[in-house]
Amino acid sequence: MRLTEEELQRMRETDIRQADREKLADLDEITIDVTQTVEERLQSYLMQTGNPYLVRAGEYVLKFRYADDGKTFEECMAEYYEKKVNDCTPDIPENLV
Repeated sequence: MRLTEEELQRMRETDIRQADREKLADLDEITIDVTQTVEERLQSYLMQTGNPYLVRAGEYVLKFRYADDGKTFEECMAEYYEKKVNDCTPDIPENLV
């Protein structure tokens, strides 16, 4: 399934509030065969989702953005959890340590 740049742009610009959640692919049902090439995995993901920018996770609609040279998903999640841990760590006065 090959998409034109215009089709991808239209999918990218889809308003999350207007998305019909029942028509979106559920992340729990998407499978990725890691033995395939990157191109094959991308094509499989596109075939399973129909729109690579919008999916659902249960009752929640998720909208993805992609960057050619940005951080990986794993890097973003590690950064997120590190920030959460640091935000939850209480400041203990030095005289009590």
